[in-house]
Amino acid sequence: MNSSCSGRRLRTMASSLSLPQTTISDILSRLPVKSLTRFKSVSKDWAYLTSTPAFVSDHLRRSSSDPSLIVRCYNTQSGFDSVILLITDPTQNFACRHLAVPLDEPLPLFPKIVGSIGGLVCLDVSPCYASDFVLWNPGTKQFKHLRFPLIASTRSNPIWLVFVGFGFDSFKNDYKLVRIVSFKRNDGLPFVRAEVYSWKEGIWKELEDTVCFDSAIICGGQDGVVVVDGSLNWVAIGLQRYADRKVVISFDMRREVFKTIPLPALTRIGNVKVMSYMGLLAIAVYPLVFAANGNNMNRFEFSVLSDCEDGRKHWTNVVLAENFSKFLVPMGTWRDRELMIKQMGDRDNHPKLFLYDPIDERTKRLPIDCADLYLQCYSHVESLVSVDGRN
Repeated sequence: MNSSCSGRRLRTMASSLSLPQTTISDILSRLPVKSLTRFKSVSKDWAYLTSTPAFVSDHLRRSSSDPSLIVRCYNTQSGFDSVILLITDPTQNFACRHLAVPLDEPLPLFPKIVGSIGGLVCLDVSPCYASDFVLWNPGTKQFKHLRFPLIASTRSNPIWLVFVGFGFDSFKNDYKLVRIVSFKRNDGLPFVRAEVYSWKEGIWKELEDTVCFDSAIICGGQDGVVVVDGSLNWVAIGLQRYADRKVVISFDMRREVFKTIPLPALTRIGNVKVMSYMGLLAIAVYPLVFAANGNNMNRFEFSVLSDCEDGRKHWTNVVLAENFSKFLVPMGTWRDRELMIKQMGDRDNHPKLFLYDPIDERTKRLPIDCADLYLQCYSHVESLVSVDGRN
């Protein structure tokens, strides 16, 4: 049955049976975005109903139980040879399609994914310094250029590094984009400023509390941030007397403050990827591909930060793999439970992407057949959330 037929049948059913509005809303909230978009032209009442905040929220809640994967992959450092894929049913039937980024003007580089949450995808479309952003809803095909950030590079004070994160503040019902900008001082140490963009208000504002950056600096690439329970989290390395330590820098989206979370001692000799698992902050510790000092580890560890009986939080190991022949690189989690792991290829084999369930110990390969230098993977759900929060 196609969407137009479904619309006529539902409208007829509602008219002939005089279904309560709540019943009609419940039926419509179970349909895909593509169908609901078509139904807006079927009935003015339905167009209004499916645009209300309550309906948008109900639809998002239902679709969140069946997430897809949105993947950006590219083969060159410049990012020109890039593609964004949407993978549905990754553990069952598996369907993969290309997503066209709906931008009118040509870009100097292919967009980078900052994050995907609530059906909205935040893209970095700037050539450098993470200074130009777009909000995009692939389901409704809406997109919006955000205002330019407040913190800019100048000739006398050039930007050194920029890190960004995109998340959701459930308390204020607001999607937020955080931008952390590092400058070099005369003594060579970094000086950090940070700002946040509010989807609801449509403005940037500079954050005052950056004291935790006096003792640590964020490390890792563009995808080195994860959303966990209302916070954005990055791995950071210590500075000066803390130079041999790694920590997590966490940004509370409700209170809009930063804090640091200590990491286990093992993280000092391995690569660290911050992740989310079953609603908890997690880390994957994996080998350094090149170890100049010869202290390379040959194991993969996955730990979660859980509550102890004394009220304190403690890192608990969940997965441990040892003596594997190829490097395993963690990419993230799907459904907040299955680990996305890239197995690095050799000269004759391309990288392979797997899903691994630590509880059931099941592994499934995702058939993405391309010789990608890099992958960005995020869980993604369909939604009717507008890119313009002020509407």
